Amino acid sequence: MSNKEVAKKYIEFFCSGEIEKLSVLLSPDLFFSGTFFIFHSAKEYLDNLRKNPPEKCNHKIISITENEDSIAIFYEYQKPEKTLPVAQLFKIKNQKIQEVLLVFDGRVLT
Repeated sequence: MSNKEVAKKYIEFFCSGEIEKLSVLLSPDLFFSGTFFIFHSAKEYLDNLRKNPPEKCNHKIISITENEDSIAIFYEYQKPEKTLPVAQLFKIKNQKIQEVLLVFDGRVLT
């Protein structure tokens, strides 16, 4: 699987609420930084998602930018009551996601 495919699978699994499938894409030493949370391992990140799973929703990819070790994906997180523009930067090594930078305007959720 290419880096681009790994990143797209991550978004697909997240948006469909398939948390356990995410685990195969993540490096154990994942570093996740987002609008509301920072996690220092895949276990910490996945445990949080299990406690508070994302709402299943549709998504529409707007743009993908790729370089040697990272992928930036801009997409619409399409919840039933609103659409949230999201940007995620993935650093990938050996087909495992090492880092995720999640950027969105949290005010949209309030």
